[in-house]
Amino acid sequence: MKYRILGKSGLKVTQIGLGGIPIIPLSYEEAERCVLAALDCGINFIDTANAYSDSEEKIGRALKTARLDREKIILATKAQPKSREFVAEALEQSLRALRTDYIDLYQFHNISRQETLDKSLEIIETLYQFREQGKIRYIGASVHGVEWVNTVIRCGVFETVMIAVNFIVREPVDVVLPVAREHNVGVLAMKPMGGGQIDNPDLAFRFFLALEDIVPLVGVKTPEEIREVVEIIEKSAPPDEDALQEMERIRKETGTLFCRRCGYCTPCPHGVDIVTLNIFESIIKRYPVEPMLKSGIEKSLKTYELCEDCGECETRCPYHLNIRQMMKYNYEIYREIVAKRECRR
Repeated sequence: MKYRILGKSGLKVTQIGLGGIPIIPLSYEEAERCVLAALDCGINFIDTANAYSDSEEKIGRALKTARLDREKIILATKAQPKSREFVAEALEQSLRALRTDYIDLYQFHNISRQETLDKSLEIIETLYQFREQGKIRYIGASVHGVEWVNTVIRCGVFETVMIAVNFIVREPVDVVLPVAREHNVGVLAMKPMGGGQIDNPDLAFRFFLALEDIVPLVGVKTPEEIREVVEIIEKSAPPDEDALQEMERIRKETGTLFCRRCGYCTPCPHGVDIVTLNIFESIIKRYPVEPMLKSGIEKSLKTYELCEDCGECETRCPYHLNIRQMMKYNYEIYREIVAKRECRR
């Protein structure tokens, strides 16, 4: 497998990494098989977060089973920049869960507005101290919002950024990559399959074969899935004209119903949590449904009942999405879940 250098960090990672979300609903044994299969395929980069339920624990257990030299594995995890105390505790928890003495890439999670970036810069010294102590090596950020990520890059404190990129959400290729190259910041791609919207892995990952600056993170639920993706990466060519046309067809069909999570549609004057409603289907494809609803998201979904169908959110959307249709669709999915829950009682 080929390698990529993650910007000024100098980290040499395989051209795809393993993402830690989809193993959440799996048993420890099933998750371990997925992680071990990825390592067996040659993948050396694994990304997770302390907010991803027991993902860190499962990865840590699998790495102990694999008994590989720690220096051969590049581990990335994340914590929300809430406070110095929160980040310090989150890091210690991650170190214990992953069964390691250090994290290669420690990322502030979901820096998607000025307030969060300001908080990150306020407590960044805490990460510098951890780096001096040898607990972390490099510092990154995960970001939602294509336009916003360049502000994060330009602040100059992050060696990497993570953002959603796929052949439907192609905007970062034109908007983000030039700035990332200028500042020598590595780019990681979450949601290479659109959070479940794209069901053709061949197209999804061939898209990245033409982008040497981006490392996509693949999430899998079976060893067979990771082997399939690795085979595509290793044996396929960059997309030809036929593949590009098929990507464009899918993009046109789904692009107007695919939330980029940029947040420009907010705030709703009536109190509707627009973004959460827009991405609900994507969330439940990756997380266990009931634990997710118990986490508090159900309250956000119920705000749909406040919608007055005014359409103001759609006038703000830079991607001209049919937001009202998306919210209604996802709310109906939620109502079906509630109905099934009531039937089981």
